[in-house]
Amino acid sequence: MSFSIVISFAIVFFYVIGTSLPFLSVYGHPIPVSYEPRPNQIINSTQTLPDKVTITFTESFESRASSLKVIGPNNERIDNNDLKVLDSSKALSISLDKSKVIPGVYTVNWLVLSKDDGHITKGSYVFSFDGQSSQNQ
Repeated sequence: MSFSIVISFAIVFFYVIGTSLPFLSVYGHPIPVSYEPRPNQIINSTQTLPDKVTITFTESFESRASSLKVIGPNNERIDNNDLKVLDSSKALSISLDKSKVIPGVYTVNWLVLSKDDGHITKGSYVFSFDGQSSQNQ
């Protein structure tokens, strides 16, 4: 077999293997795997309103170059600007100033810098607080 045939075969082989095994995907950047509160969650009572927002990622991140902010219905920041990296080193948390919480939609904005590959990922999601007790529904 000539060298060019071997190379052609190898290219075709790796292409077929690479495109036929999508379940073997590997994350190249930190992406969220869990949220608290959850995206699109509707919180019905002040008793269940969380004290903090927490997002867990697929990989470790550089805390000094990462951020987590919670914006309320009046476009006002309602977190305490006290970002914490949790024990797992893959989770960020920020506490909420409950005195600023009113019924409405809240936006959580996050940005993290991967320790593994140096890439930045960012995103956002919403949850809402309706201010009514779940007992009245």
